[in-house]
Amino acid sequence: MAEQIDSRPFYRRALGKSFWLSVNALRRTRKRTAKNSRRLYVEATSTLHDTWRAVRRRLGKVYYNSFRVWGLTKKNAKRLRRRIYHRGRYTSAGRAVLAVSEVATSPRDAFQRKAAAVAYNRQHPAAQLNRDNGYAMLPPGALPGTAEIIGLAVRLFAKKKRELEAAAGPDTAMHGKKWAFMRSVLSNEDLAQHPEFVDFALSDSLLSLVTNYLGTVPHLNRIDLLYSVAHGHDDTVSSQIYHLDPEGMRQAKLFLNLREVGPDEGPFTFIPASETSRITRAIRQRRDADMAMAHYLESELAEVGGLDKAMAVMGPAGSAGLVDTSRCLHFGSRVKPGTYRLCLYIQYCASREHGNIFDATRYVADRVRYLATVNSHRSTHAPVSAPHQMN
Repeated sequence: MAEQIDSRPFYRRALGKSFWLSVNALRRTRKRTAKNSRRLYVEATSTLHDTWRAVRRRLGKVYYNSFRVWGLTKKNAKRLRRRIYHRGRYTSAGRAVLAVSEVATSPRDAFQRKAAAVAYNRQHPAAQLNRDNGYAMLPPGALPGTAEIIGLAVRLFAKKKRELEAAAGPDTAMHGKKWAFMRSVLSNEDLAQHPEFVDFALSDSLLSLVTNYLGTVPHLNRIDLLYSVAHGHDDTVSSQIYHLDPEGMRQAKLFLNLREVGPDEGPFTFIPASETSRITRAIRQRRDADMAMAHYLESELAEVGGLDKAMAVMGPAGSAGLVDTSRCLHFGSRVKPGTYRLCLYIQYCASREHGNIFDATRYVADRVRYLATVNSHRSTHAPVSAPHQMN
């Protein structure tokens, strides 16, 4: 076959060849660009992903450390507050400053509580809880409704006793020591299901004793059943040693025996406030160490003539003691092997503290009882275990 000869002029042949060379060059450039773009996209995405992971890790550490610092700050602030309260109690000037600070933190609430208490105390005068000595001993039958509340408490305890004895106890070292000899029975859910406990705590016969003593409507802080047992050795630990409670300047705690309590059952034992002031002052003069949050050894009390002033809440079911544990040295739960103590514990505070959650809406129409429960919603909704100040 004869070879075909391109009959186009030379310049047209050159232009055609240049055109197709340019087209092929553009195609190759586009392929290389697309390939490089994909590679750059993958590298950029990987870099951004790694950067974001590093940022998240860093932010997580900052977030965790911030909460940790905040938690430590709150914890140290509480310790400082308790230290100030303890130190302030020892002087008249300190007591005056603390009284003013309690009002200054929430003046409107303090005014409402005092005004409501004045009107309430006129209707329900009560002087059994002596302001000088800071306690009232209540024989069986002194509080109406005691028999019914004892029956409810004993039935509920019988239902929960097995769970309590099988429980491993709290994680913290302080509560772990406490758990060895005392268990907290009631939860917020139990109190919601059995409002009879709250109604008993806010009954006129009991609440009037506290309002007349404090001169203000108290914060109902805790309601619980305390189950105390022997911890297996002779040493006293935690609240089994004489101490003062850290909540505020004044408070009132009810310890109502739900069964016969004698010396072997480890009764709640206290020293009246007037004697406590003399004893702590004398011991402070003898001590070189810091007094804040300190326990008071029985050997120290014996040296200043304090042991013979002690009183114990003993007696049959229904016997009770209402004591200001911020002003009265006290201890409890020194139970002997083979027995146990069971008591109803109710705490009223002059200042707002961490405690149970109560349904204040049940008392909207009752000013005094509403004020006694309304601030409980500020407490954390986490379960409340027996704190170190229970006895």
